[in-house]
Amino acid sequence: SCFSMDACDTAAHCAMLAAAESALCSLDVALIAHGSLPDQRACEASVELTLKEIDTNALSVITLATRLAERFEKQGSGTLAVISSVAGDRGRQSNYVYGAAKGMVSLFLQGLRNRLAKKGIQVLTIKPGFVDTPMTAAFPKGALWAKPDAIACGIVHAIDTKRDVVYLPGFWC
Repeated sequence: SCFSMDACDTAAHCAMLAAAESALCSLDVALIAHGSLPDQRACEASVELTLKEIDTNALSVITLATRLAERFEKQGSGTLAVISSVAGDRGRQSNYVYGAAKGMVSLFLQGLRNRLAKKGIQVLTIKPGFVDTPMTAAFPKGALWAKPDAIACGIVHAIDTKRDVVYLPGFWC
């Protein structure tokens, strides 16, 4: 089964989650893994573009995380894993719009984790560094770059070991 949606269309989140629950019978683990890497200079020249990127990289993620948290809370279990970024740990001149959005996600997840931990629900914040994906295709690659398969293995391990936060690769922490 497949469901296609624009993640920024937050009204579509409930229908997507209902379709997923119907196809899978229940949700045990959810991974939120969407976003964009904006052109920082273009964002500096356009408030509208800046807000669009914050909507994509923060608000849509937070909305979906909230809806999943509601479902996991009702069933009394679940794992919510969300890709944030090491870019959210500090403001850098080269990508502070993206970093601010990811920082917002990370802080939101801290509070959500604290709220849901006593109910047995895992909330995992995933903070990858540079990953060789289509989103970063235009960047020159070097020693600090990771392959998607390595990041995926790290995510699975972090879920299995009930981590709260994981930096991938680990040298980014």
